[in-house]
Amino acid sequence: MAMNEQLLSTLDSALWEKHLPAGRSVFGSIGYARICERYRNCVPRLFVVASANGSICYPIHLRSTDVLPFAGVHRGMWDAGSPEFTGPLLHEGSKPLALTFREKCDAAFDSEGIITEFAHLNPWADNSNLLHATNVYFDREIVWVDVSLSPEVLWRDHFARCCRYSISRAQREGVSTFCGTTDEDIGEFYRLYIQTMQRSHAQVSYYFPYEYFKAIRDELAGHARFVLAEYKGQIVAAALYLHDHANMFYYLAGSDESFHNVRAANAVIYDTICWAHAAGKKRMILGGGYKPNDGVFDFKSTFSRHRKSFHTYRRVHLEDNYAALSQGWRTYYDAREDDLGYFPVYRCIPESISVSTPLCVRDAPLPSLS
Repeated sequence: MAMNEQLLSTLDSALWEKHLPAGRSVFGSIGYARICERYRNCVPRLFVVASANGSICYPIHLRSTDVLPFAGVHRGMWDAGSPEFTGPLLHEGSKPLALTFREKCDAAFDSEGIITEFAHLNPWADNSNLLHATNVYFDREIVWVDVSLSPEVLWRDHFARCCRYSISRAQREGVSTFCGTTDEDIGEFYRLYIQTMQRSHAQVSYYFPYEYFKAIRDELAGHARFVLAEYKGQIVAAALYLHDHANMFYYLAGSDESFHNVRAANAVIYDTICWAHAAGKKRMILGGGYKPNDGVFDFKSTFSRHRKSFHTYRRVHLEDNYAALSQGWRTYYDAREDDLGYFPVYRCIPESISVSTPLCVRDAPLPSLS
């Protein structure tokens, strides 16, 4: 069976769209890749192995070692990480194609100086034949809503009593929801989002600029939905959802804590559940918490009894480079990685270190992959 492989960049937009359209994977799409290239300090690529019978697509974001202050002779190399809910994605493939994929992917990564591979796997994608099982790690339980069911059935059989109460409370208080599309709407979302990040002491990587959200609206038109909640003339809660043919993803959100009592956040999620059902989606993925059974997880759990195990994939391709950089990290920060759980460890900035802006790779040399 004839097979071919390609490693596409964002300049190959037509081929990228052909192999992995946004309807199949919004996080793996060319639109999302272009946004991340501009605002998330990475170099997106799409690795494709294809035959006449199907294809396997693996979207990755490359991060240069040049930004590491201890890189030394290991400059000009890369770490690969996949976008959210992706990993290698099989489309109508066969067993020989799956076996060939891992071999070709490993060879490409090794030859191009990609030290580590990290993937956020899609729990609903059958990619077990595309990964080394010993490198798959359980991360957390996530909550999802079966939006193939009607809102009436979900209300009766799946929503917790406190969830029904909160939605009803929002309705009684006169909270209204709408889909935001204008620059002003995006600005209101951004205001609430930044307030929430500050209140929760979020990592610096979560402080996206306003332009990031405008780019999502423009680049992912038809696959992004900003939902805002208004109360007495003020926008008091908002959420951004990304979606493809089957899935609705609860991506980023914000709220005004002083209006918590009107339960606007519940109204936003309920609005989107109703919209997703009407749009023919299969599931709405609310995600998990920051740690098992925390307040965030408990809140999401009130909307559904369904849980799904979320896994990551972690692999070191170039052992010597990884060991040297890890030692450089330990020396530079005078730190230890015991129980840190961060991969690769040398990308972690210890909590004792203050970083005001994310490290940028825009000036790093691009990889030769094409």
